[in-house]
Amino acid sequence: MLGNRTNMLTQQFSNRRTELMRRIAQKNAVEAVMITHPVDIRYLSGATEGVSAMLSAPGGTTLFTSKMFEARVPREAPGCSVVVGVKAFEESAQQLKASRYRCGVGYQGGKLVHSRFLQLTEAMGRRRLVDIGETATQQRTVKDAGELRLIRQCVRIAEKAFLVLIGQGAAYLMSRTERQLAAELEYRLCMLGADRQAFPFNGIITASGPNSASCHHFPGFRKPRAGEPLLFDWGAEKDGYRCDITRVVFMGEPDKRMREIFEVVSAANKAGIAAIHAGALCADVSDAGWNVVREAGFGDHIRHGLGHGFGLEIHEPPGIGAGGSQAASADSARLEANMVVTVEPGIYIEGKGGVRLEDDVLVTPKGHKVLTTLPNDLASAVLH
Repeated sequence: MLGNRTNMLTQQFSNRRTELMRRIAQKNAVEAVMITHPVDIRYLSGATEGVSAMLSAPGGTTLFTSKMFEARVPREAPGCSVVVGVKAFEESAQQLKASRYRCGVGYQGGKLVHSRFLQLTEAMGRRRLVDIGETATQQRTVKDAGELRLIRQCVRIAEKAFLVLIGQGAAYLMSRTERQLAAELEYRLCMLGADRQAFPFNGIITASGPNSASCHHFPGFRKPRAGEPLLFDWGAEKDGYRCDITRVVFMGEPDKRMREIFEVVSAANKAGIAAIHAGALCADVSDAGWNVVREAGFGDHIRHGLGHGFGLEIHEPPGIGAGGSQAASADSARLEANMVVTVEPGIYIEGKGGVRLEDDVLVTPKGHKVLTTLPNDLASAVLH
């Protein structure tokens, strides 16, 4: 069984590298490619960390690592050669210098610091270096069956952990600080099978009352109060893949203003999701959601894109709408089947609070499938 799994993984990663070379060849003639972005290295080889560079060509793939990872990398990256050196990237440059590649070598210009670019330039001499841009990252946007299975697992874990937490009621939540609530949610994620929470930089967002008007609030020592919104933005990570969900709950009945905001955001969420299908322009999906917000008179409160892709990273192409941070242009990018994206409209009122509702959606050939199952109606959001 173990041998069969290893063979399957070897073939899977080999197929991904072959596809990458095919994509690069559509625009540039290169004999090999140097991958330096750690997430792309993981996607193309299986190595989770410790690899400074991956040099891949039709004849084989070599990973360059240090002694710290010399036992781990070969286990994680079946089918790849491994070179161990004190300075792993310098080793990769030396191998490139000694290679017989003449037609050019691709590299990730946006993922390489200048000093390392100079090393590659020196190693290549008069031979061509070709910037492949975001080709590898773009390849990751379309998920295979194994990736989708992991993302679904993350959604199930994240939703169950959230329901257990808020199921303890408003009084319980009001007795805890934002930071304590974030810590408890992370604990429950891990107890249910997650490797960790999904956000590598800011962690789980819990934002109470006026703090929920901050798009990326860092949890502090404030406790939720009666009638206030409490925003959770969280996800689970499993084998490198993750999900991304946002819900707002109220500590008892909210006031008229917050009820109105919630209803508008919920309608915008539904409209954005309804516009998703293979071939749809990301700009059209964005407009479908944000136009609901604009028509309700809250256009001045739009602060970010309507959504984004995710997978091995919490933010991946495609970006959906103005304000997206992804490389793909929201004006021209189109959705493809088996992309997974978020839809997350939000309205934020400084000094009062905000509402964001975020769902994870799989693009299908004829439409879409919403992977998240948590309700996003106002009645479900009011806790007692």
